[in-house]
Amino acid sequence: MLRAGFSLVGAVVALALFVASRETASDGERALDPGRRLSPALVTKAVVALSCGAVVAAARLNSRLVPLAVLLPIGLFAVALQIRGDPSVPAVLTQLGALFAAARLGKYVTTGFYFGGTDTFAHVAAVDALIETGRTTAIPHGYDLYPVFHFVVGTVEHVTRLPSYDALVLAGVASMTLVVPIAYLLGWSVFGSTRLGLLAALSVTLLEFFSYHALYFYPQALASVLILVAVYVNSQLRQAADERTFRRLSVFVLALVATMVVTHHLTYILFAGVAAVAVPFALVRPSLFGRAKPAAAVGAFRYRWLFPGLVGAVLLLTYWAYSPSLITVGIVELTAGVLLDVATIPGGQLYTYGAPLPTDTVGRAVEWLLTPTGVYASGLTALALLAGYELLAEFRAYRRGFTLAATGLVLSPLLLPLPIPVPQLERLKFVVTLVVLFPLSVGLKRALSVDRRYVVVALVLVAALGGATAFTVLAADDMSETYIDEPREQVTMTDGEYGSVGTTAAFLREYGDGPTATDRVTNRAFETASFNATRQLRARQPGLRADATYLVVRERWTDHVVALGDGLRSGELNTFTVSQARFDRADSTRDKVYTTARVRVYRSDDGFEGVYGNGTDR
Repeated sequence: MLRAGFSLVGAVVALALFVASRETASDGERALDPGRRLSPALVTKAVVALSCGAVVAAARLNSRLVPLAVLLPIGLFAVALQIRGDPSVPAVLTQLGALFAAARLGKYVTTGFYFGGTDTFAHVAAVDALIETGRTTAIPHGYDLYPVFHFVVGTVEHVTRLPSYDALVLAGVASMTLVVPIAYLLGWSVFGSTRLGLLAALSVTLLEFFSYHALYFYPQALASVLILVAVYVNSQLRQAADERTFRRLSVFVLALVATMVVTHHLTYILFAGVAAVAVPFALVRPSLFGRAKPAAAVGAFRYRWLFPGLVGAVLLLTYWAYSPSLITVGIVELTAGVLLDVATIPGGQLYTYGAPLPTDTVGRAVEWLLTPTGVYASGLTALALLAGYELLAEFRAYRRGFTLAATGLVLSPLLLPLPIPVPQLERLKFVVTLVVLFPLSVGLKRALSVDRRYVVVALVLVAALGGATAFTVLAADDMSETYIDEPREQVTMTDGEYGSVGTTAAFLREYGDGPTATDRVTNRAFETASFNATRQLRARQPGLRADATYLVVRERWTDHVVALGDGLRSGELNTFTVSQARFDRADSTRDKVYTTARVRVYRSDDGFEGVYGNGTDR
């Protein structure tokens, strides 16, 4: 709760910028500072060159901290300054695309095998199986019914001849970089303003979930990009000037929603919730803008405008009804159970085996506000509040785009650090991010419309927020030096460690004569080597226990929080930390049948009990 101070900081910044811009708020298209115009060609060349140099420097240094900490604030400062003046759309979009891609590629060249939330292992194995067999039925985990993502990654691998992991990451970086021009088109179409379109594109570089999912790329990320495309095409349908254009767009959007159906499942359930929040704003909008007749509110829901979503919903429900998708059944059952209060999301407990965690104090809370995550939360709060001030004070200027801007504003608190647990919050946040683009554009417009005397404050806010976005605990989850929280779960492996896990799996597959237990990360990595640890490793107060013949442990456990089980699909959601001393003590007394530089395989015919506990484990 002490860290909620970011909201106070954000409120103060927002109020200051709002007051500083009261006399200079623009109508949207007129240059906010006509006296300032940078050469678009010169700035674009400089930003692209600096972006390339930052990626090369990160690769050479094996650290992206300094290169990106220099590039992003300078680059975004220049972009914001151009948008405040008379911006060149191609130049600004090129600069934003270069900055976004450079930050993502900087992470790619400094993380070895980055797996994020561990789904990357399964998708790499799935792409390998798809290419090897040429059949979608070889794709595991039910994704044979949703193969579009694996087709995309497989195509990239086939064209580039890169390994599956590299193809997956580069496909993610390319897809999320394309969101920059898509956001511009969407902002321009929704608000009818070139400047707000560019600010929507700028917002992509300021929101951590686009940055995070460029590398942690999986089907929901691809489905979310397709949702943005679908929303843009639907906005164009509403503005079609003739029937021929309308029919062409209709054919395209029907093909798009059909593709989306076989891309993912949970994404659309979550987005339906976001759409439900937008309905009240769509209904009240005619009254706010002088069309109080009931027919005006009903007119916002004409079938001509809504048919893409309705047809998509029918196709989706039909596909779910006639496909043996156990994933979908589980999602629906869990969602219904939580909503109807007949089921609960199981909780987990963190056990510390000789590795005490830091305690929260006022000093640490203040220190947290100065971390990239604290700066990001404060900056995002400031822009959201500024958008709220703007929509209240100048709401008639946002007749176009009001529904989406208000919906995103109401949902934006979900992107901030919350003191309460929310089921599937990470996946929900990504869908919410798609609509938060709109109020963030409004907030940025108001921030950049400050009087010339205070323009540096607004530009520094954009530069600081953009720089912090690349180093939050989510976007830079592999860099422990950027946060002060307790140790986090492992999200990356060196090539050597990943190879060791593969050879360990080969050993157990060839010589193992009993069941194996290990942690979640190791077992997910085993999938890429066609092996599976079938017994659960459990964390309890006396120590780790497992009813297995073999226990696979890794030295990296001492540096991270170690997750067990298989997420919500298993009954084991406990986590643990272990000190180096206890790890070494157990390692010296165990019967090791296989050892690499990072991985050990212990054997015990009687199973394992009390491993890393206070007593003598057996």
